[in-house]
Amino acid sequence: MPRLVDIRAGEWRRLVPLTLAYSLVLASVYVLKPVRNALFLDRLGIDQLPYVLILVALIGGVTASFYSRFTRSIRIDRLIAGTFLFLMVNLAIFRVIFFLGHGWIFYLFYVWVNLYGLMAVALLWLLANAAFNPREARRLFGVIGTGGIGGAILGGTFTGWAVEGLGTENLLIVCIGLLGICLALVRLVRPLDSAVEGASSIKESALGAVVRFDLLRLMAGMAGIMAIVSAIVDVQFNQIADAAFPTKDAKTAFFGSFFAYLNGFAFLFQLLLTPRILQVFGVGAALMFLPVSMAAGALGVLLLPGLMGGLAVKVGDVGFRHSIHKSATEILFLPVPAELKKRTKVFLDTTVDNLSTGLGAILVLVLTGILGMPYRYLGGLSLGLVVVWIVVLVRARRAYVDTFRKALERREIDPEEFRVELSDGAIVNTLTAALSSPNERQVTYALEMLTTAASRGIATHVAPLLTHPAAAVRRMAVQVLAEDPASVAASQVTDLLEDEDPEVRLEAMHLRCLQAKGGYRDLLQAYLGHSNPRIQSAALGCIAVYGHTEGKGLIDEDVIQSVLTHEGEEGVFSRVQATKALGVLEEPGLRAFLETFMQDASPAVVRETIHSVGRIGDVSYVPWLLDKLSDRQFRVDAREALATFGTKVVDLLADAFDDDATAPRIRLAIPRVLADVRMQPSVDFLVSHLDQVPPHLSYLLIKGLSKLRAAAPDLVFDGGRVDAALILEARSYYEILQVRYLLDPLADSVG
Repeated sequence: MPRLVDIRAGEWRRLVPLTLAYSLVLASVYVLKPVRNALFLDRLGIDQLPYVLILVALIGGVTASFYSRFTRSIRIDRLIAGTFLFLMVNLAIFRVIFFLGHGWIFYLFYVWVNLYGLMAVALLWLLANAAFNPREARRLFGVIGTGGIGGAILGGTFTGWAVEGLGTENLLIVCIGLLGICLALVRLVRPLDSAVEGASSIKESALGAVVRFDLLRLMAGMAGIMAIVSAIVDVQFNQIADAAFPTKDAKTAFFGSFFAYLNGFAFLFQLLLTPRILQVFGVGAALMFLPVSMAAGALGVLLLPGLMGGLAVKVGDVGFRHSIHKSATEILFLPVPAELKKRTKVFLDTTVDNLSTGLGAILVLVLTGILGMPYRYLGGLSLGLVVVWIVVLVRARRAYVDTFRKALERREIDPEEFRVELSDGAIVNTLTAALSSPNERQVTYALEMLTTAASRGIATHVAPLLTHPAAAVRRMAVQVLAEDPASVAASQVTDLLEDEDPEVRLEAMHLRCLQAKGGYRDLLQAYLGHSNPRIQSAALGCIAVYGHTEGKGLIDEDVIQSVLTHEGEEGVFSRVQATKALGVLEEPGLRAFLETFMQDASPAVVRETIHSVGRIGDVSYVPWLLDKLSDRQFRVDAREALATFGTKVVDLLADAFDDDATAPRIRLAIPRVLADVRMQPSVDFLVSHLDQVPPHLSYLLIKGLSKLRAAAPDLVFDGGRVDAALILEARSYYEILQVRYLLDPLADSVG
């Protein structure tokens, strides 16, 4: 039975705690939102709501800008711990001061809940981006998002059920507990290595970039209109709920249950319908759901006075805004250059949203406060804005396709970010049209995008490329067709098993195995014994790269011996695949062949043997790997292979480092290897030798410790010894500078 989500080994320990933490944070948000609404309406009334929305817009915009700058200078784990503790203390303070009953407290609490949701959610997504690389994110972020919707349902349901027994104010204590559990969960998530970002090549402001870029300008218009309509809808909904439920706890129970049901609807819609709508009808149709539903809600308020109209007006805002509309909006960002997207997305999500929310609140104040318009007739304004919204949306859809086409020509889209579940019909058409380009690089780029899009029905466009003169195009075409093996004839794939390019043959062998389904073992066995060395090496490579469990058992001594008889370039490729296969087999009896490959005349074979030895993890090969550290063409591969051994190689590396007979180049390389073994024994060895080695080695030890500190901050370092070594290193550096300064004038005079 196929898995719904592709979660691989090593990802569970990051995914599970992060998903649970995100679920609990969203649960707390949907406990606090009903509490916020109920307390504000009960103590201050609906007439004060536009004022607090203006305050939310002003404070939210400033805080978002300040906090986004603040997050760049602090490590993410410390930032989350400090922020969550701060929020927990705030919750406790609010619970204590509620009894004072002052109006400013409920103003402050309303604004604070908005900031709470902004900061807590943003921090967990920052952690998610630090904990998963782009390929993992494409597969797993949907799981985290689904967990969040589940948490929102849980929070709303719990609020509606528990408020009568606990009381509205006491629900804050529940949120303190939820945040405490989240704090414990996120400590289990260790971010990946963080690369140092270079200086931005874009000098203009985010606002300037939005104004200049047609697609971003239209997206800003859509976001602004959406926020204005949402503010109007929010006031109408709260006014109707305030009139329908007279007591504070009744309001809290209603808001909690209502949000729970709507989030349940959003969850099912996102899970069952959003991917299909995007694939069949495209991003334009998906973007229509929110404005059309909000227009229907506005009509509902006009035609259905009372609670039914209030329910209708809010259904679209909650049900579609964070499901299909959010997914479609993310697609619109796809053709925007990555650096520009990173800077302008925050601007659209915070500044534009907050300012537009404030503008919507001002419109409500003018119409209801100054002109005396009843709240229900605000729906007429919403309808007019929705018409403008749809016009902007249609233009944005056209700009999106045009921008995508230009970005494809310039190869500006990162294939890693091309979401498999969010392919769009018009974009697939643009990609397939690019396949006929005479530019080889553009064709391979389009094929790479189609591979990640995993779109069905494109075989008729891709299959002709199996005979393309460029090997890179043929290889990518096979990979795209592997997403739908039945879409191409087996005879076409079989012809490629004798292709001139070995990588094309390997991918073709993999596709043939996918086509064979249950019979691929017999197919591989026949190909492993084939008289043609090209076909035999392709079968070996297929087993080594794609790791067919049953196929591994087909490789025996006769197969390896046969490979050793191959000559020329085909022989080199065959031996590379053979040693690669030995690295994934659990057959100690075949490892004797590794010693043969260690002495091979081809650097490619030796390099692959180094990696296979690292995968096997047999310490008896460590001396040979150490020897390769002194060879310029293999030293990087040897370092990587040694690091894969983990703690069991540390003592052997330490002995070699302490041995005066060890070659100088090997001693110089050992600290770099230890820096990649991110475990406590590496730290202990490097620290213990800081004051026992000459300066040129001391520098390498300090550099290794610095790398370990950045990659694994949980390891324990002797700060005193490290500081002393740094001071000594700095002193030596400045002494050398002094000597150079004194010698420079002498050199000038001699000259």
